[in-house]
Amino acid sequence: MLKREVAKRVFAREFEACRELDKSARPDSDASDPKSPNLLISPLGLILNRIFVVGVITELDSIGTQNEMWKARIVDPTGAFTVYAGHYQPEAAIFFSTVKIPAFIALTGKARIYEPEPGSVFVSIRAEEANVVDEKIRGRWVVDTAEQTVERLEAFLDAAASAYRGEKLIEYLLDKGVSSELAEGISIALERERAPQEFAALLKVSIREGLRALDFEAEGDSGAKADQKEFVLELLREMGGNRGVDYAAFVETAISRNIPEEVVEEVVRSLFAGGQCYEPKIGIIRLVG
Repeated sequence: MLKREVAKRVFAREFEACRELDKSARPDSDASDPKSPNLLISPLGLILNRIFVVGVITELDSIGTQNEMWKARIVDPTGAFTVYAGHYQPEAAIFFSTVKIPAFIALTGKARIYEPEPGSVFVSIRAEEANVVDEKIRGRWVVDTAEQTVERLEAFLDAAASAYRGEKLIEYLLDKGVSSELAEGISIALERERAPQEFAALLKVSIREGLRALDFEAEGDSGAKADQKEFVLELLREMGGNRGVDYAAFVETAISRNIPEEVVEEVVRSLFAGGQCYEPKIGIIRLVG
């Protein structure tokens, strides 16, 4: 019996940069076994088959002729996941047929990759199960995923800076306490020509912004600036209603009430990164909940 792959926690930015891992390159695998699961590998060496994400569902479309296939967009602080569910995933399909957007959801599924032509790659999740959750659970997932990603980043950057490659690099990482799977993955990632160090730097920025967005009012601001941030949030609630608000009109209204444009932009960026706000249409912003 095949061992079920553990569902990994990973941010959208790292997930969408994953590529297929050749079975011949897998640790402890039999390349000739047709039943071995398909695996993806991230630029930082994370190897995954199943994935667990929590975010905001901001788009949902029925793409089948009889509502038998659903496509959803799930947003986290770093980007968005594309998710599918069909008649082979009945529980997830039923969930998508009834869920109301926007909403915080937790989802487990299998990673899928499609490359219609060289250089054109689409990474998605085939949903297995999904549930509506609250903002607190979403926040916990962001923190936990950030901690795991930072640990992986540190191991990767340490490996990149070392003089080791191949088996010697794996031994070096194992001595540092890195798991055997991640050590193998980092070794493979460093051999690929995908500028992984540049990606690592971009991911660090995304993580920092996402964590800051979880509580943008608790950054140490006080007095007038804190009041301005609260005013922007209340104004967005007031103007947005159930349909959202035109962003340009929102900024103009805030400025007319003596709120600096940079404060408006800061609050809106924080809301987007924290999953508390989304863009149902281009130029329209709407609060979640």
